[in-house]
Amino acid sequence: MAQLLHDPAEARRPNTQAVVLTVVAWLAAAVCVLLGAWQWQRGNVVVSQAPATAPVVAVEQVVSAAAEPGSARAVLSNDEVGRRVQVRGTFDPAVDLLVPGRALDGAAGSWVLGVVRLDDGTGVAVVRGWVPEGAPAPAAPTGPVDLRGVVQPPENSDVAPSTTALPRTQVSVVSAADLVNRVEYPVANAYVTAAEPVAAQPADAQLRAVPPADPGESTRHLDWRNLAYAAQWWVFAGFALVLWRRALRDTRLEREAREHPAPTAPTTPGQDRDPHPADGPGGRDVSTTR
Repeated sequence: MAQLLHDPAEARRPNTQAVVLTVVAWLAAAVCVLLGAWQWQRGNVVVSQAPATAPVVAVEQVVSAAAEPGSARAVLSNDEVGRRVQVRGTFDPAVDLLVPGRALDGAAGSWVLGVVRLDDGTGVAVVRGWVPEGAPAPAAPTGPVDLRGVVQPPENSDVAPSTTALPRTQVSVVSAADLVNRVEYPVANAYVTAAEPVAAQPADAQLRAVPPADPGESTRHLDWRNLAYAAQWWVFAGFALVLWRRALRDTRLEREAREHPAPTAPTTPGQDRDPHPADGPGGRDVSTTR
């Protein structure tokens, strides 16, 4: 009778419980995912911003040959690579070099390298610009200069394009270890690429600015506690979806059980009566009547 009285329209009616479970589960999963992403961002902690975004300072405040050995300014730190600096002093006329084998925009050429003698008596290497291959280096300014550029770490010999011996007016890499043999004062263990070409005649079209090889990047470190929290939130999101799937399955099975109940054995009128009643008509026991 339950099957005969079943309304087909009820089967087509949306399951309100399943809809509510779906909304709640997916909302909870989305919240957990967002919280995990937030914790992940907190776990990637920015220690310092990109050096190029920092204010311009005197090069002596970043790296200096006058600093005590082992001090912060004696060696260019990774956090300062790419820092914009100001260089004030005078170009040493004894150091007017070319660094061959340096391409710019696909064209072969050379860097023009000089050393600026600073007010504290030390020096710093400055890449004044770039010239095409075969072109002479424009003369450096003879008076005081005030230029800006980007500080770079000293180069190693592995960046040299060739191991062939070069004339004294050329060097294969920009390194203080070579420059100190050319001057009588200490030179900072770094170099500066000038933001604008530096020459006695600024209108020289062949001299072009050299972009820094390493622009510097912000430094980060990982906060493992926050990263663990992020993973935990994402596990919660997956757990919510697993529970949602199980709840939908159970709801579906219960609904199917209600819509299609198990069949029972058919009954006939009088089947449940005792075929051998103990009492006769009126309830009197006649089993012993003769």
